[in-house]
Amino acid sequence: MQGPLTSVFVGRDAEVERAVSLGRRAVAGEGTVVLVEGEPGIGKTALLDAAVDRFTADGLSVRRGAAKELQRQVPFAAVCSWLDSDRGSDPVRALLRSGDRAGDGAATHEFAITEAILDLVDTWCAAGPVALIIDDVHWADRQSLAVLNRLCGVVGVLPLLLVLAARPLPRDTGFVALTAELVERRAPMIRLGALPEPAAAELVRHMVGAAPGPGLMRQVVGAGGNPLYITELVASLLRDEAITVVADTADPTDLADGPSASLAGAITQRLEFLSRSARQVLPMAAALGPTVYVAELAAVLDSPILEIWNVVTEATDGGLLTRADSELVFRHDLIRQVLADQLPDSLRAGLLRRAGQILLATDAPIERIAYYLLAGENELDTPTLDWLVATADKLIVRAPEIAVGLLQRAAGTADLGVRPVLLRLHAQALLWSGRAVEAEALVRTALLNRPDDIELQWLLMQACHARGDLREVVAIAEKALATPNLTDADAGRFCGMSGLDNLFLGRFDAAEAAGKRALAIGDATDNPLVTGYGLLTIGAVRHTLGYQDEALELSSRILAVSNSGFGSDQFDPYILNAHCLIELDRLADAEAVLHKAIGHNRRIHGVFLGANVVAKARLYLLDGRWDDALVECTSGQSVPDALGYTTILQSLSALIGIHRGTFLPDPDTIPAPDDQLGSSSYGQFYPWIKALMLETRGDPRGALDLLVDAHERLAGGLTGATLYYIFPDIARLAADVGDEKAARSMVTASAELARRQPTASRTGTALLCRGVAERDPATVRSAAAEFRKAGRPLYEAQAYENAAVLFAAVGHGSDARAALDAAIELYTGLGASWDTARAVARMRPYGIRRGVRGPRNRPKSGRASLTDTERKVAALVAEGFSNSDIAAQMFLSRRTIQSHVSNILAKLGVGSRREIAAALSGK
Repeated sequence: MQGPLTSVFVGRDAEVERAVSLGRRAVAGEGTVVLVEGEPGIGKTALLDAAVDRFTADGLSVRRGAAKELQRQVPFAAVCSWLDSDRGSDPVRALLRSGDRAGDGAATHEFAITEAILDLVDTWCAAGPVALIIDDVHWADRQSLAVLNRLCGVVGVLPLLLVLAARPLPRDTGFVALTAELVERRAPMIRLGALPEPAAAELVRHMVGAAPGPGLMRQVVGAGGNPLYITELVASLLRDEAITVVADTADPTDLADGPSASLAGAITQRLEFLSRSARQVLPMAAALGPTVYVAELAAVLDSPILEIWNVVTEATDGGLLTRADSELVFRHDLIRQVLADQLPDSLRAGLLRRAGQILLATDAPIERIAYYLLAGENELDTPTLDWLVATADKLIVRAPEIAVGLLQRAAGTADLGVRPVLLRLHAQALLWSGRAVEAEALVRTALLNRPDDIELQWLLMQACHARGDLREVVAIAEKALATPNLTDADAGRFCGMSGLDNLFLGRFDAAEAAGKRALAIGDATDNPLVTGYGLLTIGAVRHTLGYQDEALELSSRILAVSNSGFGSDQFDPYILNAHCLIELDRLADAEAVLHKAIGHNRRIHGVFLGANVVAKARLYLLDGRWDDALVECTSGQSVPDALGYTTILQSLSALIGIHRGTFLPDPDTIPAPDDQLGSSSYGQFYPWIKALMLETRGDPRGALDLLVDAHERLAGGLTGATLYYIFPDIARLAADVGDEKAARSMVTASAELARRQPTASRTGTALLCRGVAERDPATVRSAAAEFRKAGRPLYEAQAYENAAVLFAAVGHGSDARAALDAAIELYTGLGASWDTARAVARMRPYGIRRGVRGPRNRPKSGRASLTDTERKVAALVAEGFSNSDIAAQMFLSRRTIQSHVSNILAKLGVGSRREIAAALSGK
């Protein structure tokens, strides 16, 4: 029998040097991603082997992994291979392996793990340049592909080389999206084609110990320059003793048979020289996956472990198996496939089922056991069903698609005693995977036989809620609450859900009634979660109706109750408090609470993360920190957001772009709002930007009509707490076009707003609307003073602008000029060039021009262009802190810091983090 093959790497010098040069760029601080592409057996892994040695020599810390075909349904399996030997990755592994449900669905859980992995990569890069390598990325799971896609977006600002090796075909949709991203970013690509004939000859010479003659080369050329095929072809000739060396030249003997017509055939010929035992065992080992676990294989085959070990040794000596780190794996996946294909489908299915059953009693990963059981395609016996019920919660998190398939089969074949439990678990798996329509259909069918099953009704509510059918949620809750003998705990959770969804539907009376009932139940049963939902519902109603002091008091009670803990529920004790503080003009306090709220939601992977990010961007819009608002808008758009809040961030960005005259992002490309909660809560923003765009195009009448319509549609709904943001623009436009009805409507609405809660911002709004309608410049100027108290510079500037026009209209030139100068100074500080131009144009008919020029707008580039936040971030980057470290110090998200770093690099005109320090020092 032939001994193990020795390998030689030839003919790829140029490709290796290309990879090495990219690694040196990463060492210099300019990261990049490269795709290594080639057909199976062409030498991608060998190229990586050669490059890794050079990367290490150049100072790169190398972390190498590979995707596996049999793990395509296991979330994060591919990128997990980077973590295996790293103790610092324990937080990531804890999330991956715990099975705890982080969030209400897979998307939220996956976001949390993705962020943890990116934090870890950021930490690695802070310690020095890094090369991250993933081989066989065409087999990568969807979640790993998402991580790689995210890395592609940040690699340019990190000392990071990301190397992805893949076959050109076939490609699934996830991999196609990744490669499209690489093409869009113009990422370098290394394509491995056929070995040139001289390199093929060198490979053969190394194997046979002599230069190949023309006869041997004719056969080698038939291998198409594929190193694996060449190796197997020459190995088969050597096994047959069909090569003769004469005068240091090797050629086939006259009696030698021709080579196999295919690579699979060449591999099959190799098996003929194995023992009978090895020929029987290896195909079954190959069917179980690329890694050979000797003890497990012996148990599955019911064979002595020594016999299996002898087979493994023989296969290793014969070049079929090799050691990778501490594991035994097939030398190439093509070899494994050829072996596995020798088994009939029925035999393979039975083998996988038995493997799953044998592993039930071991500490093997539950997702591997479940994969075997699912692939077995047979009914599950009682011990297997017991195992599935016991591990389902963890399996749903670790491998949701496998869990769905296995639970579906189990529920369809199990006896009546366990079937209801399996049905509920199947529905939970569907909900976790984001398949709410399927979950609803499953639960409704089950309820036909078990109409009084409270747990099924709760699942139905969750499914309808996930679909956005809030009316149906309320109907289900009302039916459940009418069920006899309903426990207090069940009544409390149904009331809580009913209250919140009635709130979201704008049914404030019903919401408050349900909230009060939940509060009473929670207090009576000492249930902090039910109490919290009751307080949140009532408080949210009062907040929306404009009674902020009442809502703040209720939100403070939520914070007190939260000390008792809410278990694993997706409850945010901070969100109402933060929103109340914003509307009470306590912006610094609100920002501090929002930091807590965002941190809390990140820790529990909460569903209100998007709502809090939007609130933070809104706060920055109000207090004039528009650059920080834009960063929040950019970083927040990829936050998982089942409630639909983050779509508002595009409108916020567009609003700032209009005021600044950049019109970026393009307001005409902002999508219309949908019927999700977030869009309903901020329904005025889309018509607001559309109206301002009409004004920029010379149509103030159309702009006013659009805003008046928005006010009439949205008044009394979920936008109640923030709808007044558009009142000053309505008042101004109404005055400009002479629409007294619209002007008076703003006077009435703003006066009622201030009556309910006389904050500085609401009082200022009421004064502005009344002063503009009554053409009273002194009243409008007093509105500016109120807005200054509230810390809202845009509204203060608008008040001064309107006061300037009114003063000019009555001939008070000096007062008009002073008000105009005050407005322009504020607009300049915001960078609001469109507002400045409008204010100047409105004063031109009165012959009043700007007085002494105030401070110029901030420069667009250089150190002086950095905002206060960007200067802080740049200083920490210069000190060598990672994005994650900076985020922790500044109570921001890593993604927000990442956006700041990108802005800093662009403004300073540098390409890497290392250059930031030099730019700040002026060197």
